[in-house]
Amino acid sequence: MDRRNFIAGLTALGASGLATAGHAQGADELARIDAYLNAMRSAQGTFVQFNSDGSSSQGEYWIKKPGLMKFEYADPHPHVIVADGTWVAVVDRASNDEPHQYPISQTPLNLILRDRIDLLNSGAVQRVVKSGSRTTLMAVDPNERDTGSLELVFDENPLALREWVTINPQGQRTTVRLNSMQQNVELPRRMFSIQAEARR
Repeated sequence: MDRRNFIAGLTALGASGLATAGHAQGADELARIDAYLNAMRSAQGTFVQFNSDGSSSQGEYWIKKPGLMKFEYADPHPHVIVADGTWVAVVDRASNDEPHQYPISQTPLNLILRDRIDLLNSGAVQRVVKSGSRTTLMAVDPNERDTGSLELVFDENPLALREWVTINPQGQRTTVRLNSMQQNVELPRRMFSIQAEARR
């Protein structure tokens, strides 16, 4: 499992000005996706991560807006990725080292974990591509185009976030596929504590 690529993808993008998705059809799609993401206040389920070297791992995830997220990997991987509203941290439960932390405001998680989402005006989205029963948003920081890119993939009928793909500057792709999702569930704030995860 490549946690570095997962986090590198998260930190590759900022949330600055809109690129090229401002045409009418793209704007309509972004408005529809905004409405879906804003209606989702929390979610939990299972995921599979596919790495560029062909390896994979799996686990459970929890999301609560604004700003909270946890991805817990199943054995034999002792890692947890936690966002506490300010920071995103990688916790290695098999190590006594301090967690690696990154400001959530400097990751694309800020686009989907903020209290109110406005993809059309928040920046980063370059293209909206519809293919069969899927819609894909392609995003890159317009001020840092060499740092990597992000794809958000949604199923249609009904609209549902299905996966995201991070592509680093070397072209390596890391895909996180959400296998299941239960929305608007009650999740306690304390489960998103970086300090608590580091002590476990």
